[in-house]
Amino acid sequence: MKKISHLFTLFIAFLAFTSCSSKSELAIEVPELSQGEITIIYATPDQIDSRQQETLKTVQITNGKAQIVFDTISFDKKIKDCTMLIQDTSKQFAYGIPLPLEKGKTLTIKISGVDKYLQKEDYLKITYSGSKKAEEFSKFYNDLMEQNKILLSNPENTKEVYTKQANIYKNYIETNKESGLVYSLMIGQLMQFKLNDQNPIIDLCSNLCLSVEESNIWANYLCKILAERQKKAHSSSILSFTAIDRDEKEYTERDIKPHKYVLVCFWASWCKPCKEELPQLKKIYEKYNSKGLEIVNISVDLQPVEWLEFTKTNPLPWLSLWGNGHELTAKYDFQTIPFNIIADENGKVIKRELYKEEIDKAIEELFNEE
Repeated sequence: MKKISHLFTLFIAFLAFTSCSSKSELAIEVPELSQGEITIIYATPDQIDSRQQETLKTVQITNGKAQIVFDTISFDKKIKDCTMLIQDTSKQFAYGIPLPLEKGKTLTIKISGVDKYLQKEDYLKITYSGSKKAEEFSKFYNDLMEQNKILLSNPENTKEVYTKQANIYKNYIETNKESGLVYSLMIGQLMQFKLNDQNPIIDLCSNLCLSVEESNIWANYLCKILAERQKKAHSSSILSFTAIDRDEKEYTERDIKPHKYVLVCFWASWCKPCKEELPQLKKIYEKYNSKGLEIVNISVDLQPVEWLEFTKTNPLPWLSLWGNGHELTAKYDFQTIPFNIIADENGKVIKRELYKEEIDKAIEELFNEE
């Protein structure tokens, strides 16, 4: 079972609260957490880009409950799109939860399923109540999560799940066009997708961007992210990199010996799944190197010394390099490692985002096609 991705909630942690003066309250119930901390944050899209999100409130969870009174904030519209970050005292559990704070209302949030979430068996169950708007958002959010649960148990069911989620987004947007939360959730998913694939959510985002209103800052931010990803997807279609070996000799893609295919593996010495992948890569190398496959590992460790220490005691039979992680992740548009791509003899990237058995399958198919 693949791990539950935190990317889906990545952008929730930076949601807008433009000028957060009527008193509003928030009541939280988390029975599985006897002690912990809750932080309420907000940020505009510009603040997200500059990483200047602000903290609005911080309170402690006591006996699974917390209460917050917002009596010094102002509203320029009825709903403010905030985020609630919750963690236990041991910091083993941390989660970003969308928070549609409503002017003059008490919003109650009940959270369950923490233990199953920590075991990577399920998503959290989060319900919102206290007003009609809260209940509408609760249904919308949980409908999305229910589809994620289906995908968790059946990873092959992506098309059906994404089609249903696209409809869930579309229906909610029709009556909540100004909701920053819905666009942020879409951005979170968009960051996970391969843009070359047929995907109903990507199609929905593209269609929305054809007629987005200038005043809708979150819709425009979604369109900006989509455009940036599309540009990166195009620029990363050709193998191109700069990295160094153990002797600090610089290598580029032009220094790779001519082969039918090159498997480039981006990894780091601290990444457990990356290290677990090495025995598999060695078997692939033994089987296909003589047939025309080359492998290149490029570490994105923060410092080359970490990569050097690991490779010294774990030598690889192929070229092992270290590169600038920030530049490489930006160029090839990936947020998680291991990240593996295959390029052909002309340097065209023909396979990307391969993981575990997907690597074997892709290479086998390429050589069987000859």
